[in-house]
Amino acid sequence: MDSKHSRAPKQLGDFGEGLVTYALIRKGFEVACVDHVGADLIAERDGNRIAVSVKSRLFRVGSRESRVTVFRDDHLDKLDHFAERFSLEPVLAQVICLADDRLIHLFIMKSADIRSKLKKVKHGYSLNYGEAKLEITTTLPFVDYSCWKDETIQDGLFVKPSE
Repeated sequence: MDSKHSRAPKQLGDFGEGLVTYALIRKGFEVACVDHVGADLIAERDGNRIAVSVKSRLFRVGSRESRVTVFRDDHLDKLDHFAERFSLEPVLAQVICLADDRLIHLFIMKSADIRSKLKKVKHGYSLNYGEAKLEITTTLPFVDYSCWKDETIQDGLFVKPSE
């Protein structure tokens, strides 16, 4: 696959937005997609109105990348600006797809909590979801966590594994 011309990043982003929409609907929110700098979704439940920016990341089979995400200052600034402009609370949703683990993590956090409670790094704030830190991260009171386990996608289309 020629990565320069692949639509996979956009498609992964669309998948992430759909997954976050699903999670918010399950939590009782009404959700609308928006095409605007700073936010991907707006949602409302019981008068609580949020602007949601969705980030999606895929770790392919055999990936050795560290299990850390940095929420960049400039991205949070754009989200905060959008939310302020439309009187919404800014929220960031991070979708992490781990092919080796057959697992999808979803972390949802308020922008203000990211800025005040996560570790500050050079260009933003870091969230660690490596094996040693995952339990701590998922139980933080300001982190809304969902996951989908044991994802099963066969390698080939209409091809069954040999016995």
